[in-house]
Amino acid sequence: MGTSTSSSGPGAGVGFDPPWLDQIGNPLIIPSALPDAPNGNNAWETTPQVQPSEVNQPVSVAPARRFANARRELGIFARTGNEGHFRKAVGHYSRSGMGGSKNVAQRMRLSARTAAGLVSFFQTVRDGTDQRINQWVSALVARTPTARDVVDEIVRLVVSDGGSLDEESCRNSMDGAMSDLLRIQPDVDLLKMNDADIWTVVELFLANEASTRLQLDIGQLFESAKLDPKDAVQRVNEMGEYMRAEISAQIRQLREGNANPDSKQMVAVIQEALANTFKVYEGAI
Repeated sequence: MGTSTSSSGPGAGVGFDPPWLDQIGNPLIIPSALPDAPNGNNAWETTPQVQPSEVNQPVSVAPARRFANARRELGIFARTGNEGHFRKAVGHYSRSGMGGSKNVAQRMRLSARTAAGLVSFFQTVRDGTDQRINQWVSALVARTPTARDVVDEIVRLVVSDGGSLDEESCRNSMDGAMSDLLRIQPDVDLLKMNDADIWTVVELFLANEASTRLQLDIGQLFESAKLDPKDAVQRVNEMGEYMRAEISAQIRQLREGNANPDSKQMVAVIQEALANTFKVYEGAI
């Protein structure tokens, strides 16, 4: 991933959940990037707005040495490649470092909203149910774009560029997710994906986001001189694979109970999948 881990990560005495996170604009709502739709009917803009009642909640304060155990276990994983130590690292990160799996999911709510919006966006692109999106697709296709061009245009359109680290992470994660899908399925058309391919992109995106969150908060070792660069790249890739496997399992299980959730339910399903994922890792400690 392109996001740097060079900072020391969040410390003690600060909230688990940064108050500025909800100041970031909702993903997938960029009126200036598209022509106006008649009667304001934009079917794809379905990511729900964050309500004040959801934002103004008491914020717990993180304890001292909150990530000590997580960093120790992640360091062992980085040096040895032992998956058991990775699972313990994530478990400690969730329970001690973040105060529980629900806090992790809440911290990743921009990721969840973006992922839910991606499902709506790709389905709207495929089904042609929004005039503005149809015009955007027509203009894009008229340029005879490469697959790389399509990835770049989708990222530019659907993720706000406010300059925050979380927005940068979402952009990198989305780029990586679509690039990985194209590597796995070279013939896939990103503008005509079936639901299975759309959810594959979502799983890859969320795995990238979870891995980046870990790197930012406890993964400073990956940029230190103590770890061979080749090993660092390999371990980061392994982290993504492990996270995707667990996130995918949790999403599949939750979707069985609601195969066609609406936009608000979609966000809830994804946040619950993230919470359940980190809860599973807590079981390793």
